[in-house]
Amino acid sequence: MYITINGQLGSGKSEICKFFKNEHGFDVFSTGRIQRERAQQQGISTLEMNKESGKDYSLDYIIDNATVEFAKEHEGEDVIFDSRLAWHFVPDSFKIHLLVSPSEAGRRVFHNRVTKEEKYSSQQDATNQLVERRRLEAERYLKVYNVVMNDYSNYNLVLDTTSLSIKEVCDILYNEYCEFKKGNYKNKILASPKNIYPANAAYSKENDNFDIICLNDAMFALNWNEKLRKATKEGEKFIDVNLVQGNKESVSITLDDLYEWEKENGFSYSYYPI
Repeated sequence: MYITINGQLGSGKSEICKFFKNEHGFDVFSTGRIQRERAQQQGISTLEMNKESGKDYSLDYIIDNATVEFAKEHEGEDVIFDSRLAWHFVPDSFKIHLLVSPSEAGRRVFHNRVTKEEKYSSQQDATNQLVERRRLEAERYLKVYNVVMNDYSNYNLVLDTTSLSIKEVCDILYNEYCEFKKGNYKNKILASPKNIYPANAAYSKENDNFDIICLNDAMFALNWNEKLRKATKEGEKFIDVNLVQGNKESVSITLDDLYEWEKENGFSYSYYPI
């Protein structure tokens, strides 16, 4: 059976693919490897490659065709596709999208990446480059494919890896994959409480769902402020949230409100989306 996995840079995709390969015998198809090899051949960074791809879509088309052909050739086999758009080109798959805070992504990449075409002068430089690469990729995919990468409704499972070890991530993904294979799978978004922002300073009325909206890759809780506070203080690594439609008018919180929220709950956000 096919698994397609994408996500924010530094979210752990490569290690997860190794896990599925080594522990469960999956074949791995990686479009990131194709991009890195092409960048290395041209003697440029991956960020520079993304900038070039915004002008010349030929590499995108090469990767797209390779993905489709590989899926056809390996039909019925266990394959995990590490690819930004495999969920789009291999629709009959368990579709996973991974999240990670920008600062944690920068930390992971700065300390773990060793390829020649990906060099960073500091952890902050890594964070900045990853944010820029993600922006460029999102713009390109919207322009070329009319696809919104951070539309979580595209995926069966969205998992925030910020507060999880790679083993915890792999265990969660494999358990969810096994549930998916049984059929009648209910799509899920499992998010870190420390990556969810209250949409307003007031304590809105709670209902049975932990409703969130997403704006510019940030999650805002429309209700359940008290539950969010409790989950944050108790160190819960993720909570099951429900994505609903919303817009910037739904968010009335200010930067001072977020500072107060941090003070009350004893932690600091890795970045501020407002």
